[in-house]
Amino acid sequence: MLDTQMLHDVGIVGVPVLLILAGLFFNNKGLGDLRAELNDRFNRVDQRFDQMDQRFDRMDERLDRTDADLRQFYHLSGKLEGRVDSIEKRL
Repeated sequence: MLDTQMLHDVGIVGVPVLLILAGLFFNNKGLGDLRAELNDRFNRVDQRFDQMDQRFDRMDERLDRTDADLRQFYHLSGKLEGRVDSIEKRL
């Protein structure tokens, strides 16, 4: 049979444990709020990465334009050097 000491131990240990577990089980509002806050922060981080990607894309476009301008400059300077050489030979 159940003795008094065993009932006392179950009451002292078991009831608070059951109450804590019930509180955790039924208190999902805190977890939902935490999940919403984390989703909000991750969305803001994603927006910042999107902004950084746009900046990198603009820098790539600028570097491509600069590269094209330099290629045109070197091509033109090569032509001018050839013309100067031909003029020097004539003189």
